[in-house]
Amino acid sequence: METNAEPDYIYRSSYTELGWHVSETMLDVAVFDAHADVTITLDVRAVSSEQKTLKLFGENIDLKEILVDGDVLPATGYELNGAELSIFNLPQACRLSISSRCNPYTNTALEGLYASGDMLCTQCEPEGFRRIAFYPDRPDVMSVFTTRIEADKSFPQLLSNGNLTETGEAGEERHYAIWHDPHPKPSYLFALVAGDLECVADQFITASGRQVDLHIYVEHGNGHLTSHAMESLKASMKWDEDVYGLEYDLDLFQIVAVSHFNMGAMENKGLNIFNSKFVLADAHTATDDDLARVESIIAHEYFHNWTGNRVTCRDWFQLTLKEGLTVFRDQCFSADMHDAGVKRAEDIKMLRTIQFSEDASPTAHPIRPERYAEINNFYTPTIYEKGAEVIRMMHTVLGPDAYRQGIDTYFARHDGQAVTCDDFISALDAVSADDIGAFSVWYQQAGTPHLHITRPRPGILRLRQSLPETKANTSTHPMPVPVRLAFITQDGNEALFSLDGGQEATEHLVMLTTSEQEISYHSDTDDLTQATPSYLRHFSAPVRLYDDLTLDEIAHLCCFDTDKVNRGEAFQKLYHKALTENGHDEVESALNSAVQTLLADSSVSDEFKAMCLEFPSQSELEQSAHPVNPIWLFQRRLGLAQTLGNACATWISSFVQASDNQQNSGSRALLQKALFLGVQAGLEDVIAQAGVLADHDNMTVSMAALRALNMTNHPERAAALERFGHRWSEDKLVMEKWFALHASSPYLNGTDGLSELMCHPQYDPKNPNKIRSVLGSFVAANVMHFHNETGAGYAFIAEQLAGLDKQNPQIAARLALGLTRFSQYHPERQALMCKALHTLHAQNLSKDLNEVVSAGLNQS
Repeated sequence: METNAEPDYIYRSSYTELGWHVSETMLDVAVFDAHADVTITLDVRAVSSEQKTLKLFGENIDLKEILVDGDVLPATGYELNGAELSIFNLPQACRLSISSRCNPYTNTALEGLYASGDMLCTQCEPEGFRRIAFYPDRPDVMSVFTTRIEADKSFPQLLSNGNLTETGEAGEERHYAIWHDPHPKPSYLFALVAGDLECVADQFITASGRQVDLHIYVEHGNGHLTSHAMESLKASMKWDEDVYGLEYDLDLFQIVAVSHFNMGAMENKGLNIFNSKFVLADAHTATDDDLARVESIIAHEYFHNWTGNRVTCRDWFQLTLKEGLTVFRDQCFSADMHDAGVKRAEDIKMLRTIQFSEDASPTAHPIRPERYAEINNFYTPTIYEKGAEVIRMMHTVLGPDAYRQGIDTYFARHDGQAVTCDDFISALDAVSADDIGAFSVWYQQAGTPHLHITRPRPGILRLRQSLPETKANTSTHPMPVPVRLAFITQDGNEALFSLDGGQEATEHLVMLTTSEQEISYHSDTDDLTQATPSYLRHFSAPVRLYDDLTLDEIAHLCCFDTDKVNRGEAFQKLYHKALTENGHDEVESALNSAVQTLLADSSVSDEFKAMCLEFPSQSELEQSAHPVNPIWLFQRRLGLAQTLGNACATWISSFVQASDNQQNSGSRALLQKALFLGVQAGLEDVIAQAGVLADHDNMTVSMAALRALNMTNHPERAAALERFGHRWSEDKLVMEKWFALHASSPYLNGTDGLSELMCHPQYDPKNPNKIRSVLGSFVAANVMHFHNETGAGYAFIAEQLAGLDKQNPQIAARLALGLTRFSQYHPERQALMCKALHTLHAQNLSKDLNEVVSAGLNQS
């Protein structure tokens, strides 16, 4: 019998203020061999004279004593009910001191204070602080923190937020450190680290001439792997000054690399804690994509210093206020550091692959949700990536200068406050003649809008939008959709044209605000009847675009569109047609011709060529075909790769053998595509060269060869993987790549092979990175075995999730999402996935996993 009821939801409409101000928080943490004793002292003041009871939260911690203004509070003065501690009849202003004990060494959830190897560290977002001390653990309670850490001297570093104010002896072989953070912050931004770590130090001089010390802490022996992270940090600080006028506001900025971490990183004020894979990276151990990811995440967490820390969220429903805005900021930073068009294409691909899929799933929600059962489940692509796209649209409408004025207004109004998405929109709206407030509907409605653009008659464009129903059951009103538009002439130039009788330009921005709109276009200069329209340039809105372009017009844009993003988009359209529509011969002929033209075009970079050779992801294709057999679609993708590989065999063989194809990140990206196509085509010279390159000293080149070989059953695959595993057997981070290759290969020995990987000496069942590299790679990338027709893959994952949920509910819930994405599949496969979910639902699940599993079952 099923033991999990419908989740208990928290609703945005139920928000009320705490009723108490917490001006000062003094935290004393004494670390011992088997526990940590914590005393937290709060200076509190009631908002009104009627306020007598203060409610605090605490999970998995033992309450020892409560003092009010120095006097012990009797048992009748409080009530501890589960995770809620209610303290009664408090004075209007008082000093409240609470002593408790926690055990970081048994904390496998990796929230609160926990052990990672030989160090202790914290993760408090969103509600981890309550695992350290009893506290009003909510983002709208902002307080100045002073933290005293005491521990054995085997922990030389005792780190926390802010500035180090005092250190000293604390008895035999023990010492202490006191940190003071002058900036009020919510408890989720608190951080503590105690360990024996190597410190890599540098400095940054701000625009106003202040010196900021930069410290990156890593396990001993890893200091040489931090130079890229340090340079990324300094580049981020400089960019935020140049583009946003924002200086860092403390004299010290610290990063600590942690092996066991549920997330990518955390922006705790002045003490960022990072998953070690996003700090420890050089060209020998990390790919170019890894290095770019390190740079992006370093920037993201640093940018949070203002968009998230100085101005934070009133409640967790406003999560996209800080995350969507900061993702937009880190995307713009990366675009400025690299090829902006290629970077934009990467952002679009991620959006379509993971966020569009979420919009169509049982866990669909608006970027500002209306309810949740477990807030950990709402750190989603919708909150982050779609949230960034909505801000990008507002930036597009405002233009860079007005957008900057709006951001300045936002900080001027709300620095030091916990605010809402509406406050952010209001600040932008205050500086604009346009109705920026209209974009608030994007925060309220779930789903990916469908945008249809057609030419019903010469000189007329018809734009129509619709919003499909989602499992979130939100409204489906028309939304403001900015559409960038141009026309590409036969000779590859941008045509001059006007809209509705206005001024001529080579590109116009059309604002679609109603369900349907017609506009007229005209040119006094160019023949638009022979020009090809380029719609939604630079992907100006996060929508599914349906247009009336002919096959010849799409092919023309593949060769001539002046917008890099849209030129790449034209290739994506051809891939979609070749993979999902009838008439393959004609489409494949057009695609082969477009690819040949691209490869011969010396005016574009190798990086751009590689971008254009990127197929739509499995997830993207599954969303466009109903019902779909995922195995057939996976095999179809490999078949198209074989066709293209044969069509381009001469170029591929020449490029793969060239001596200069590894000189820069662009050429390495193109080498990866050439190897994949050549191996799929069975080109023996390419397969042989892939075997050689698998042993290359540059990780990007090595992984390019291994990934290509991993999709074939050629004997060189097993040999290359064995050599790679032996070479890197002592490097924990690189071995995660080896695990992921095996777990995602169609030639894995099914679930038995997966079990063997989980028995490998380098596999750590408590390490989220290892879990993701094996189970996550299997669910996300091993189509042949996860979707095995017998349902064995689903059953195996359900069994693993049941055990993982008892250890780390957050990771279990995220992995479970793969079992809920079945609405586009045939009924037989849906039944197999539902069976796996029912097996899980019959057990005693955490709030995290129960919310996901229940949502999956409610769609069936």
